[in-house]
Amino acid sequence: MAMVAMQTAAPKAPATPPVRPALDISLEKKGASGKIEAMAADHVFEAGDTIRFRIKSDYDGYLYVMDQGSSGHFATVFPSGEAGADNAVKRGQSYLIPATDDGWFEVSGPAGFDVLYFLLSPTTIAPPTAGSFVAPGPVSSLKPRCNDAIFRARGECTDVSAGPAALPSSAPLPAPLAPLAGSASRDITVVKKKDSVTVGSGGDRTAPVIYTFRLAHH
Repeated sequence: MAMVAMQTAAPKAPATPPVRPALDISLEKKGASGKIEAMAADHVFEAGDTIRFRIKSDYDGYLYVMDQGSSGHFATVFPSGEAGADNAVKRGQSYLIPATDDGWFEVSGPAGFDVLYFLLSPTTIAPPTAGSFVAPGPVSSLKPRCNDAIFRARGECTDVSAGPAALPSSAPLPAPLAPLAGSASRDITVVKKKDSVTVGSGGDRTAPVIYTFRLAHH
């Protein structure tokens, strides 16, 4: 009987999944006494509240934040002269927005939802040349509504439609954002925690990702 050496093919190494960028976002509110309190992403704020964002990225990149207020006014929130010009984020580090010393945003405008656009990019992008714009289209007439079960249990007004959300593929971008993020990924995952929310991207680190954060206020 002839002996024939048999060779077994080496097993293929499993494909390495793409590294998906994620951003941890939390809201902080400063009380009248100066005490700083972490707030849920779906908290409904009151006019005059002073708030800021605390973010932590799991990869190196650049963060851009634009806002369409409940009045319809569209503005570049970050980077800006008021909120800080350095928008680079490093993996594992925590940042505040506004990034200036003791910087805060004051909640204002008609009761409703501010729609903040978070754009995370691996490379720098030229921001809009103007500081603010009027976004096209009507402003939503929706008003925040307290989640009755949570309101009765904890005395905290929250609205389930507030916080981060994906931009539908068919949803148009406001005119100032279109040149910056027209090709950005809109595929995201959202994991809500008690005092923060983590937004992950379905894309990899080589492309920008964009999503909205709806800030509810009375």
